[in-house]
Amino acid sequence: MKVSHRLSIFRIVVAILSFTLITLAFFDYVSKLSFHHFRTILFLQFVPSLLQFIQSPSIITAGFILVILLTLLFGRVYCSWICPLGILQDGLCKLKPHKRKRRNRYQYYQTNKWLKYSILILTFVSILLGSTILLRFIDPYSLYGKMTYQLGSPVVVGVNNLAFDILQQMGNYSLKPLPYPSFNLSAFVFSIGFSGILIFLVFWRGRVYCTEWCPVGTLLGLVSKFSIFKLRVSESDCTACGLCARNCKAGCIDTKLKTIDFERCVACFNCLRTCSAHAIIFTHHQSKIGESNLYHPDIQRRRILGMMITATAGLGLKSAMAQANIGTKAMLPNPKPYPVTPPGSLSLEHFNKTCTACHLCINACPTQVLQPAMLQFGLIGLFQPYLDFHKNFCNYDCVRCGEVCPTGAIKRLNSDDKKLVQIGQAHFFRENCVVYTEETACGACSEHCPTKAVHMVSYKAGLTIPEVNQNICVGCGACEYACPALPNKAIYVAANPIHFQALAPEKSTKIQEEIPEEFPF
Repeated sequence: MKVSHRLSIFRIVVAILSFTLITLAFFDYVSKLSFHHFRTILFLQFVPSLLQFIQSPSIITAGFILVILLTLLFGRVYCSWICPLGILQDGLCKLKPHKRKRRNRYQYYQTNKWLKYSILILTFVSILLGSTILLRFIDPYSLYGKMTYQLGSPVVVGVNNLAFDILQQMGNYSLKPLPYPSFNLSAFVFSIGFSGILIFLVFWRGRVYCTEWCPVGTLLGLVSKFSIFKLRVSESDCTACGLCARNCKAGCIDTKLKTIDFERCVACFNCLRTCSAHAIIFTHHQSKIGESNLYHPDIQRRRILGMMITATAGLGLKSAMAQANIGTKAMLPNPKPYPVTPPGSLSLEHFNKTCTACHLCINACPTQVLQPAMLQFGLIGLFQPYLDFHKNFCNYDCVRCGEVCPTGAIKRLNSDDKKLVQIGQAHFFRENCVVYTEETACGACSEHCPTKAVHMVSYKAGLTIPEVNQNICVGCGACEYACPALPNKAIYVAANPIHFQALAPEKSTKIQEEIPEEFPF
């Protein structure tokens, strides 16, 4: 087997393995693996690793440094070998229709340097200013995460549940039914819009997103100019047939000048496989003739339409909370100046600085209380996860979101520490409580409170009404979720902009007191 074919096959095998593992992570099948396996999957994702390294520099957060070293050696291998969005585009390229049944798909074009460098600079400035809002719209890892969760997860769950029903009828119980992910209109519309734009760009001109829009690709492209191993064109062997350029998804091979734009080359090695004259080689040796300047003035400039920004157009805005009356008592709205962030996020400021809205934690949340935000955080926190207690509540023992977060936006907590993290405090509105408005017994909030911060006290006529001990409340939202008062809850959780440590709840001794010293039999 020729060396070029071996390189191409090796690249395809590594890409399929990387894509499969990261996709399984977003479908939460990775939970069946060990924690170390899970961390290995996300170690080489550039932006999450960079954000985590900024917070806590260490070997285990230095995956982006390894990516840079690989780029210095072999060029932009990250874009075709590791990046899930890049690999997805390679797969979409295979679906592009061929003209006249020939492999005549792409052509060389000159990149818009002003556009891509501007995006790169703006991205770094926003990170330095403590904002990740740009990354939520252009980071390839986060974009792939949103598309996978919003579009892929319902399909996977549907197929799983269908297979479960079929196997159950056959007496096979090897599968278990899975809950469908909660639907979020804004995130769904964005995912649909970006997916459509991505498919259009791929069918139009290959990997335009990677060469023009992606800040990771632009940065690694600058690094790849100094890489040791590069694809080079032998001018003496090249016949100028153009077959390599027509199969170059990055549009970086100029057959007229017999040059390769190393900034755009993603090391897919398609050109090696398609060159019948073997005029393209992957080597560390300098070309004898020398490399020509790729950006010459006689080539007509082509500019790419700015459609990525319009991916957010048409997003629906969340309506204001409805007001309603029950009987003669007007229900009071729940004032929530801040959204509740997940346990381990430390503070609202820290969360906004480090979260890229990849939705991995949303997919992993067993109760689906984590939901993509629209304007709860303001524009700066668009699509970031928050705890929506109308959907469900945060499990008292669960630490899943911190385990899966790749950026460090949600710190890892053990179960004991998590039980004392106060992400918010419960507040009671008597005027909204059914005990007060309808004079009927309830107590749902107290029954669901894991710390008994919400407990019932005497009210009147033999009724009891809730009371909150905010010192031991952790803000899990179980009380708010269980409250039957609608549309405004009688008890709700107000977020802590900075997470505190709650007092440990007193252990009940009722069980021990009720058990006699000796059994009567």
